[in-house]
Amino acid sequence: MAQARTKRPGGRSERVRHSVLSATADELLERGLEQLSIASVARRAGVHHTTVYRRWPTKSQLVLDAAVELTRQRMPAPDLGELRLDLHAYFGGLLDALADPRVLALVRSLIAAPGAEFTEQRDRYWQDRFGVTAEIVHRAVERGELAANVESWRIIELVAGPLWMRVLLTGLPVDEEFLSRAIDDAIHAVT
Repeated sequence: MAQARTKRPGGRSERVRHSVLSATADELLERGLEQLSIASVARRAGVHHTTVYRRWPTKSQLVLDAAVELTRQRMPAPDLGELRLDLHAYFGGLLDALADPRVLALVRSLIAAPGAEFTEQRDRYWQDRFGVTAEIVHRAVERGELAANVESWRIIELVAGPLWMRVLLTGLPVDEEFLSRAIDDAIHAVT
């Protein structure tokens, strides 16, 4: 009787995954979404293109996984015991992540990518990110900092909106004072 193969955590499979997702971010930064190809990602990662296709059959899936991986690594849901501190840590982490040109290129690619294929992937990316921030709001409700009926989307939109506007549209700086003011305004609006 053949023994079932089990997936090992780490090991070669994880190294290949990391290498491919990192190569995807680098390719996006250098070439942009239109010029990115699975073959060029495979070459940069040092793997055969079938290895990439086996795990990521479409370019949109590859870009999504690279974006999710980079942002998850850099932006977990902090739990510092206070809503203001958690929001500051999370959104400060967002700004630090966006300072990495690879992360910014991935996010811009997801936002600007045309077609139904990317619409689904873009929605999955933002749902993942909003899921993380909803944890922050949920813990604040459990601690009694926010009312039970507060909509987690509202507070996140109130903080994220001004930040994304500056990062993606106006190019104006987002410094510590601006971030703190956006957080204070959001908390004040929902309490």
